[in-house]
Amino acid sequence: MKRLLEWFASLILVAEFVVVFLGVFFRYVLNNPLTWSEEIARLLLVWLTFMGGAVAFFHKQHIGVAIVYRRFSHKAQQTLDIVGQFILIFFFAFLFRWSVELVQRRWDEPSPAVGFSQSFFMLPLSLGVLAMIIPLLFQLFRLPAREILRGGGIILLLGLGIGGLGYGLKGFILGLNPLLVLLTGFIILLVINTPIAFSLGLSALSYLVLDGKVPLTIMPQRMVVGVDSFVLLAVPLFIVAGALMETGGISQRLVNFAISLVGHIRGGLAMVVVISEILFSGISGSTTADVAAVGSLLIPAMIRAGYTQAEAASIVSASAAMGILVPPCIHMVVLGTLVNVSVAALFLGGFIPAFVLAASLMGLIYFKARRGKWTSTPRTSWKQLGKTFLHALIPLMTPVIIFGGIFTGVVTVTEAAVIAVAYALIVGLFVYREIKLRDLPRIFIESATTSGMALWLVTTATIFSWVMVRQQVPQLIVGWITSISSGSWFFLAFTIGLYLIFSGLLEGLPSLLILAPILYPVALQFHIDPIHFGIISIAALGIGFFMPPIGLGLFLSCSIAKANIGETAKTFAPYMLVLILTLLGIAFLEPLSLFIPRWFGFN
Repeated sequence: MKRLLEWFASLILVAEFVVVFLGVFFRYVLNNPLTWSEEIARLLLVWLTFMGGAVAFFHKQHIGVAIVYRRFSHKAQQTLDIVGQFILIFFFAFLFRWSVELVQRRWDEPSPAVGFSQSFFMLPLSLGVLAMIIPLLFQLFRLPAREILRGGGIILLLGLGIGGLGYGLKGFILGLNPLLVLLTGFIILLVINTPIAFSLGLSALSYLVLDGKVPLTIMPQRMVVGVDSFVLLAVPLFIVAGALMETGGISQRLVNFAISLVGHIRGGLAMVVVISEILFSGISGSTTADVAAVGSLLIPAMIRAGYTQAEAASIVSASAAMGILVPPCIHMVVLGTLVNVSVAALFLGGFIPAFVLAASLMGLIYFKARRGKWTSTPRTSWKQLGKTFLHALIPLMTPVIIFGGIFTGVVTVTEAAVIAVAYALIVGLFVYREIKLRDLPRIFIESATTSGMALWLVTTATIFSWVMVRQQVPQLIVGWITSISSGSWFFLAFTIGLYLIFSGLLEGLPSLLILAPILYPVALQFHIDPIHFGIISIAALGIGFFMPPIGLGLFLSCSIAKANIGETAKTFAPYMLVLILTLLGIAFLEPLSLFIPRWFGFN
């Protein structure tokens, strides 16, 4: 079953690429737009979300937070695993029940452009959760009966206890701050190692059941609506493009060019990491891909050149934290969809803040290099510089094509993403020939899995955020903040701190999905420009992803460098301090984020 799902999800992703590519080709080359392409592409995205999410579930790739869970004894962990399986079976069964009802209701509703049944948008949710229930049941049936009974007994007692409390204290619980109630449920589920996407959905479901004022079909309906977006199509397409470019030899050529540019400066190899992150981030769109690609290439070279393992991991982490602002950025695509801000404007707004952060890092590197007598490489001749530039020219054309198309208004962000995939395929298969045809199934399966995991987060965060907005949580936050200070500076500092903490604990995308719908209305009430606020939010997410001692990005860098996390955290502290101080400066200098967007006509 797993293999069948993998191939099905990858074929959906291939079909997604083909449909969007045909839409671009017919619109701009043949001047004959396909009226059906956008609707089919959106339908395929919904199918990719829930089929890819099922594949990610089979591979245990849905993000969780196991910090507390790891502290339990082995026996306690086994019991929590069984309890968690029962909880997930209940959650998926609920989604299956109510999504099937929506499939039946919408069977006779035709879609606007093509005329197929609207139930096709709901069907993948039903099939996806059914595909996740089946392996859970098999896992339970393979366990000893005693363990199943113990786990089932715990669930029964918890259900009776929580149900009794909910019934008896319903008025009291609903009278509490909704954010407090939702976060309490969310945190309890995280503690028992429930993946973040499902913890969000379960917390929202519990509140909706307790509230009882809206039909429960709203949950599967809002989940599907959350990913039924043409703009969100850019997410899986940029993921594919990044995977193709990482496989196709592009990162090595970019690194060689960066070495030729700044390698001769003292500490130049560390500066190469910063330059490489700027170049590669503008192609991959993913912070994790940046760390994996640039770290794998440069950390061994830095260690051979005399850098400590902790220093090498710290430099890669700091550079990748900055690189999140260099477009294209998946977080910007998701944020633009969430809060109805132009993704192109966010792309444009990220350039200057990214360069300011990069300059701050390079200043710190230069200072440390002078004090520590770090090594440098021999100065590259003009001939060699020209040679490495020519080798890197084809990869460097990728951001030119992407941004040129978007910023001139010729193509949308999604259409630019499909062009990036086509370009990466041509370069990898026919120019550099480092991608073999046999590599493509693996690349598309892995990309479909990653996309499904990311988009499942979008679906459950959509309903979680909808509940909070419906319960007027943004207004509660405004009241609380204004009771402390009415200055926008305080709210910006508060936002940065909040994103740093949440991103360190949960990773960037879940933090963005939870906080952005709450904080954006508050930012507007403080008269903060939405583009500027988006740039600050994403920069804080990027830095928080590497925040010691829990940042997942720092662990990734340490694993590549084989560095001790405690030692790396100490070494990373100056880099973290420089990043945060520079971000605070950017936050209070709004023109840094808005100059380029306004120059291109975004107000």
